[in-house]
Amino acid sequence: MKRIFTFLLLTFMISCKSVPENQQITVASGGGFTGVWHEYTLNPDGQILHKASNVDTVEVVKTLSKSKTKKFFKEIEALKLEEKKMDEAGNMSYFVQFSERKKFSHKVQWGDKTMPADSVKTFYNTFMELLK
Repeated sequence: MKRIFTFLLLTFMISCKSVPENQQITVASGGGFTGVWHEYTLNPDGQILHKASNVDTVEVVKTLSKSKTKKFFKEIEALKLEEKKMDEAGNMSYFVQFSERKKFSHKVQWGDKTMPADSVKTFYNTFMELLK
Protein backbone atom coordinates (compact mmCIF):
# COMPACT_ATOMS: atom_id res chain seq x y z
CA MET A 1 0.00 0.00 0.00
CA LYS A 2 2.85 2.34 0.84
CA ARG A 3 4.44 1.72 -2.59
CA ILE A 4 1.21 2.52 -4.40
CA PHE A 5 0.83 5.75 -2.46
CA THR A 6 4.44 6.73 -3.20
CA PHE A 7 3.98 5.94 -6.90
CA LEU A 8 0.79 8.02 -7.09
CA LEU A 9 2.42 10.91 -5.25
CA LEU A 10 5.42 10.92 -7.63
CA THR A 11 3.15 10.70 -10.67
CA PHE A 12 1.12 13.65 -9.41
CA MET A 13 4.25 15.72 -8.73
CA ILE A 14 5.66 15.04 -12.19
CA SER A 15 2.38 15.92 -13.91
CA CYS A 16 2.27 19.24 -12.05
CA LYS A 17 5.67 20.23 -13.39
CA SER A 18 5.64 23.90 -14.27
CA VAL A 19 7.06 25.46 -17.41
CA PRO A 20 10.69 26.60 -16.94
CA GLU A 21 10.65 30.35 -16.35
CA ASN A 22 13.01 31.20 -19.22
CA GLN A 23 11.11 29.40 -21.97
CA GLN A 24 9.11 31.32 -24.53
CA ILE A 25 6.95 30.60 -27.55
CA THR A 26 6.96 33.25 -30.26
CA VAL A 27 4.59 33.28 -33.22
CA ALA A 28 4.95 36.00 -35.83
CA SER A 29 4.03 37.25 -39.27
CA GLY A 30 5.36 40.10 -41.31
CA GLY A 31 6.45 41.58 -44.57
CA GLY A 32 4.15 42.59 -47.36
CA PHE A 33 3.66 46.17 -48.50
CA THR A 34 4.45 47.72 -45.09
CA GLY A 35 7.25 45.35 -44.07
CA VAL A 36 5.91 45.39 -40.50
CA TRP A 37 6.36 42.30 -38.32
CA HIS A 38 3.96 41.37 -35.53
CA GLU A 39 5.41 39.06 -32.88
CA TYR A 40 3.35 37.44 -30.14
CA THR A 41 5.31 35.86 -27.30
CA LEU A 42 3.82 33.50 -24.72
CA ASN A 43 5.70 33.53 -21.42
CA PRO A 44 5.49 30.79 -18.75
CA ASP A 45 3.30 33.05 -16.58
CA GLY A 46 0.62 32.96 -19.31
CA GLN A 47 1.10 36.50 -20.58
CA ILE A 48 1.02 36.97 -24.35
CA LEU A 49 3.05 40.01 -25.37
CA HIS A 50 2.72 41.82 -28.70
CA LYS A 51 5.59 43.66 -30.37
CA ALA A 52 5.27 45.36 -33.74
CA SER A 53 8.51 46.11 -35.57
CA ASN A 54 7.46 49.70 -36.28
CA VAL A 55 7.00 50.71 -32.62
CA ASP A 56 9.22 50.55 -29.54
CA THR A 57 6.59 49.34 -27.08
CA VAL A 58 5.55 45.87 -26.01
CA GLU A 59 2.01 45.32 -24.76
CA VAL A 60 0.27 42.50 -22.92
CA VAL A 61 -2.62 41.43 -25.15
CA LYS A 62 -3.89 38.45 -23.18
CA THR A 63 -3.16 36.28 -20.15
CA LEU A 64 -3.82 32.54 -20.37
CA SER A 65 -4.71 30.22 -17.52
CA LYS A 66 -1.95 28.01 -16.12
CA SER A 67 -3.48 24.92 -17.71
CA LYS A 68 -3.78 26.49 -21.16
CA THR A 69 -0.23 27.87 -20.93
CA LYS A 70 1.11 24.46 -19.93
CA LYS A 71 -0.82 22.88 -22.82
CA PHE A 72 0.83 25.17 -25.39
CA PHE A 73 4.31 24.48 -24.02
CA LYS A 74 3.68 20.72 -24.14
CA GLU A 75 2.39 21.01 -27.71
CA ILE A 76 5.37 23.00 -28.93
CA GLU A 77 7.79 20.53 -27.34
CA ALA A 78 5.95 17.71 -29.12
CA LEU A 79 6.45 19.51 -32.47
CA LYS A 80 10.22 18.96 -32.16
CA LEU A 81 11.03 22.16 -34.06
CA GLU A 82 14.74 21.34 -33.79
CA GLU A 83 14.13 18.50 -36.27
CA LYS A 84 12.18 20.62 -38.75
CA LYS A 85 14.62 22.58 -40.87
CA MET A 86 12.84 25.41 -42.65
CA ASP A 87 13.94 29.02 -43.05
CA GLU A 88 12.07 30.33 -46.09
CA ALA A 89 11.00 33.91 -46.67
CA GLY A 90 8.33 35.31 -48.92
CA ASN A 91 6.43 38.51 -49.53
CA MET A 92 4.59 37.59 -46.34
CA SER A 93 6.51 35.40 -43.90
CA TYR A 94 5.50 33.53 -40.75
CA PHE A 95 7.35 31.74 -37.99
CA VAL A 96 6.99 29.69 -34.85
CA GLN A 97 9.88 29.76 -32.38
CA PHE A 98 10.51 27.90 -29.13
CA SER A 99 13.38 29.21 -27.03
CA GLU A 100 14.97 29.22 -23.61
CA ARG A 101 17.33 32.18 -23.27
CA LYS A 102 20.89 31.02 -23.99
CA LYS A 103 20.10 27.28 -23.90
CA PHE A 104 18.29 26.87 -27.23
CA SER A 105 16.23 28.54 -29.91
CA HIS A 106 14.33 26.47 -32.49
CA LYS A 107 12.55 28.31 -35.28
CA VAL A 108 10.57 27.30 -38.34
CA GLN A 109 9.93 30.11 -40.84
CA TRP A 110 7.95 29.93 -44.06
CA GLY A 111 6.77 32.27 -46.78
CA ASP A 112 3.48 32.71 -48.56
CA LYS A 113 4.53 30.27 -51.30
CA THR A 114 5.97 27.58 -49.02
CA MET A 115 4.25 25.60 -46.30
CA PRO A 116 5.65 24.05 -43.14
CA ALA A 117 4.64 20.66 -41.77
CA ASP A 118 0.90 20.44 -41.07
CA SER A 119 1.55 20.19 -37.33
CA VAL A 120 3.47 23.51 -37.32
CA LYS A 121 0.80 25.27 -39.38
CA THR A 122 -1.93 23.93 -37.07
CA PHE A 123 0.00 25.16 -34.00
CA TYR A 124 0.41 28.59 -35.62
CA ASN A 125 -3.31 28.84 -36.48
CA THR A 126 -4.42 27.67 -33.01
CA PHE A 127 -2.16 30.21 -31.34
CA MET A 128 -3.39 33.04 -33.57
CA GLU A 129 -7.01 32.08 -32.84
CA LEU A 130 -6.36 32.90 -29.16
CA LEU A 131 -5.73 36.50 -30.09
CA LYS A 132 -9.16 37.11 -31.61
